[in-house]
Amino acid sequence: MTYPSPSAPRPRSDGATPPRLDDLVLSDDGHAFDRKTGRSFRINPTGRLVLELTQAGRPGPEVIGELAARHTQHLAVAAAAVDTFYGQIRRYLS
Repeated sequence: MTYPSPSAPRPRSDGATPPRLDDLVLSDDGHAFDRKTGRSFRINPTGRLVLELTQAGRPGPEVIGELAARHTQHLAVAAAAVDTFYGQIRRYLS
């Protein structure tokens, strides 16, 4: 991977996915339903993309790359978004 300069931010995500992601079911209107607890919550379009790619088995670096490409963002920005989303999901599912 090539970065524009040595001072450019580097992706920080280690690609570690939260546990129990397979327990979440996405509806067409952006809600995620936790089959284990019965709770549901709304996911924004970016979070939905991350969740769909992760549930499809795509590794963290591919999820980050896809997010960066679709939203024309630097990899470090996409990695931060993925890390934030995974952190929120970990708290919700714990």
